[in-house]
Amino acid sequence: MEEKEKRLVVPSMTTIHDDTDSGLWISVNLAGAPKETVELEMGEAGLCVKAEAEDFRYEACFMLAHEIKPEKAKAKFDAGLLRIYAPFEETMRGHKVPVE
Repeated sequence: MEEKEKRLVVPSMTTIHDDTDSGLWISVNLAGAPKETVELEMGEAGLCVKAEAEDFRYEACFMLAHEIKPEKAKAKFDAGLLRIYAPFEETMRGHKVPVE
């Protein structure tokens, strides 16, 4: 019997600065995929993620707004959510712009 190609799904991703502006918390929704299928690659400017569920597969690459230290990143997968902490290459301190 011929194996059918799985439907490709682009996962949703959110990013927020940590409380001290020294890194990013990244969340990637991989609902339905078991932990054993999750693959994560990170570079200084982005990340790529792949995972397989029963009837579909996740695959996407995302660019980040700030450079990070990928070798110091930590990732945890629980209940379909991949949570990643990645420290910034340099601590982020921006200029506050008043909003009128």
